[in-house]
This record gives sequence, structure tokens and C-alpha cells, in this order.
Amino acid sequence: MAFSNQQQSIIKNIEKHIDLLLIPSYKKTFDILENIEKHIKQIKQWIPKQAIIAIGKLPIQTILNGSLMNDVSNFLHLFIDKSTKEIQNWSKSSLKPYNILGLDTKNDTLFWFQVYQDLTKNNSFMRRLKNKPLHHVDQAIVVSSLEEGVGSSLFPLISSQLQTMNINPISIAVLPSQVQPSDVNFNTFSSLGLSILSGSIPIILVSRDNLENYVGVNRKGTKIESNMIINYLIELLTNKTNLAQEISELSRSFNIKFFTPILATGASFRIYGSIENMLETGLFKPLLEFDLSSASVIYVFLRIPSHLKTKLSREKIDLSLANWLSDKVNLKSIYLTDPIYTQNTNDRIDAVMLVGGFNTTNLFTSMKNKIESIKNEALNLSFIDEKEWQKIDESLIKI
Repeated sequence: MAFSNQQQSIIKNIEKHIDLLLIPSYKKTFDILENIEKHIKQIKQWIPKQAIIAIGKLPIQTILNGSLMNDVSNFLHLFIDKSTKEIQNWSKSSLKPYNILGLDTKNDTLFWFQVYQDLTKNNSFMRRLKNKPLHHVDQAIVVSSLEEGVGSSLFPLISSQLQTMNINPISIAVLPSQVQPSDVNFNTFSSLGLSILSGSIPIILVSRDNLENYVGVNRKGTKIESNMIINYLIELLTNKTNLAQEISELSRSFNIKFFTPILATGASFRIYGSIENMLETGLFKPLLEFDLSSASVIYVFLRIPSHLKTKLSREKIDLSLANWLSDKVNLKSIYLTDPIYTQNTNDRIDAVMLVGGFNTTNLFTSMKNKIESIKNEALNLSFIDEKEWQKIDESLIKI
């Protein structure tokens, strides 16, 4: 069983008191056994209900450098990459063994199939995953950069494995930059296709270009730039403990494979004056370039200071949302979940819209054109099976 930092501190105090028992009784100034007993009562079993799982260098370093690492009592943080030692170096030894899962392989890991085929033949890695303290976890946020061989191969495998463990995953896939070469697009295209084929959906898509160009503010009014918005997005998603279940139900009901976020963060109600104005600002900084008018469903939740609850009840937000969307998109469903009311004294609001069912044909066709040469070479060298590739291709282009 793993312990939180607070519990480890209590155990150290118990050890110190035990050492004091060796001191002659006439030199003792307090009842050591009584104090040991008090410390033991403070130890509670650590049972995290949510996990934050980062796969690959970019997500790992992003989360390690963010505020998400400040809360180790409520979340299981799990970092997965090729090398255990590298993850330890990135964390500057702040992580425990149960936080790290390294492939630790000498095999090549440049392409997705080099890792994927090895892991599907050998289940030792998945056994090690099951040995992590995931037994009581209900919901997991899985974030991976799909450009690398490790991240692209593990993304569908980890998400699928979590589902078999009765854990609801929310999968966030970071797509490569427009300027990156064909090998990273090959890994990304393949990973998304394999995710669909394995049933590891829905998937939240974000673009690396859009991430790196992002500028916003948090609810304290502090600037958020670049990849740090990933930390803020994950923090917002973990606020909704039933989010994965609700999104999955929405995905199944309308056959939606992909979502993408539109965010309005740290928006002052006094300055913006309405929910509609806040949401409008989110359109100017999307995390993926897409056609909003082609979307079919939207899942929405807001984090609101409790003193604004009367002004911004769920019913009023529902009407504002429907009004704002009426001239933008013809939706099959708008799913407004219960707002999260916080004890903040300011008037800053966070709004998350997960837009689903938008047209992905241009996105995946463009990616497919970039990888034609490298895909053909992999087929000619029998690195990948032609029938398997056809299934991957059709899962994305014929969505």
C-alpha cells in the first residue's frame, strides 16, 4: 500500500518516539507510548479516487512543473515513459516508486509498432500497471503526446486497460505541430486509429501549436501560458468526479469519438457582464482548429464563486448557453452539468465546453497525406500488417 507525504511524516514521528524509548525512564519528560498511540490513530489508509496519468516526455514535464503536484493526497499521479531513471531525473527525486512506470526496454521505440507489438505479445508491463495503487480509482485523466513511439503506442493500451479495471478514463491526446515531420504524424494517426478500434474513446484532441500559442488567466488573475493550460484543464476536469461517466454516456448515445475543449478561464463576471460574453472569448483561443458549425454535441460545466449562485443558477446558465449557441451551430444535444460553486470571494469564473462530433475529415486526411511514404515503407518491410493498417485507416477517415 502506498502512503501520502502526510502519512509518511507521521510514521517518521513514530520512529523518533520509538528511539526515545531507549532513554532511561527518569530522563523522559512526557509519556512516549501515549504519543505513539496518538500518531498511530492519525494514520488513515490512502485511497485515491482519481488518477492523473501522463505518458511521454511533454505531458510528464508539463505536469511535474505545474500546481497539480501540490495535491498528492487526493490523486494518484502516475508517470509513464521509456525510462524509469529519466522520469526520476525530471522529477528531481520528488516521486515515489508507485508514481513511476518505465518501459525500461533496450528495444527501439521510435515508431508506435515497435512498442505496441512488443507489449501486446508480453503482458508483463500491464501486470506492473495493475500493481499500482489503482484499485479504488473511479476516474483517470490520461494525457499523452502522440508524436513519440512510446506515447502513441501506450495511449490506446493504457486507456483500454483502465476500462477493463472498471476505471473511467478521460483521454487527452496532444497532436503534433504542423511543422513536425512525417514520422510523428504516422505515430499520431496510428495511435488514434488504434484507440478507436480498441474502444478507448472518447478522446479529447488538442493541438501542440495551439497549446504553445495559448495565453489566458486563471481564477486568481494570474497569466497562463503555453502548455500550462494542460494543468489547468486537468484541474478543472478533476473537479467533476462523474465527468468521465457523463462524457462516455454522451459519446455512446450519439456515436461521438472525439471532443475538443473551448475554455473561458478566470473571466470576471463584473467585466464580462454575461456568460455569453465569456464563452465568446473562448472561441478566439481554441485548443484545436475545427469547424464549430459542424459539431453535434456540447458538454458544458462551470466553476463559479458561490456568492454568484443566485445570479448564475443552472437554469439561468442553461438559457444563456442555448441563446449563445443558437446562431452558431445546430446541435443534437447540449449537456449542461451541475456547476461547481466554490468559496472564492472574487468574481472569476471558469467555463469548460467539450465540443464533440465536429468534422474531422480534413484533419485526418491532411495527416494521412503526410505519412503516405513512411506508411508504404513500413508495409513493404512487413513492420505492419496491411489488413491491420486498413482498419486503422478506415476508423479515422470514415468516421
